[in-house]
Amino acid sequence: MRTTMIVGLLALLGACTKDPAPPQANTEARPAAGVSAPHTPAAAAAAPNVLRADGIGAIRFGMTLEQAQQAAGGKATLPEPFDPACSMVRFPALPKLRFMVENDVVTRADAEPGVENAVGLPFGATLAQIRSSHPAAQVTPHKYDENGHYITFPGADGRSAIILEETGGKVTRMRAGLQPAVAYVETCG
Repeated sequence: MRTTMIVGLLALLGACTKDPAPPQANTEARPAAGVSAPHTPAAAAAAPNVLRADGIGAIRFGMTLEQAQQAAGGKATLPEPFDPACSMVRFPALPKLRFMVENDVVTRADAEPGVENAVGLPFGATLAQIRSSHPAAQVTPHKYDENGHYITFPGADGRSAIILEETGGKVTRMRAGLQPAVAYVETCG
């Protein structure tokens, strides 16, 4: 009887000390307040060249340059000279984007006209249009244009953002990436 009770207690203790399976993380990104477009993996697959706060297509900010090249399906075009501390590179598959690479990590992408973004605001949008469609957007003064603004849409992860620059009354630049790189007024190299 005593042996049976000890074996039973050991079995109970063994069951109690096993590590439970880790909870499954919710990997779907949630849109930031005021962001109308979905940020789900399914939406990214449906529109692979839409610039999001966390990346574009299979490229995610925070990847190494090598990982980003694999995700883009080809080698990046590097500037001459390439500064490993900070350079802007291009991928042939995404010709209207320049990617900031800092210490071998892709931290940001600057877009040219024709690149769509997850907040649905094109180049040429006015501040009134932005405020109407995204009243929660963060609007701050522009560094070089006293009448211009930066319009920031924080990413769901709290580490990334989409930033639009409004000068002359219209959106003239857009970028997305990790903080603090996405907030830099200038690019590197």
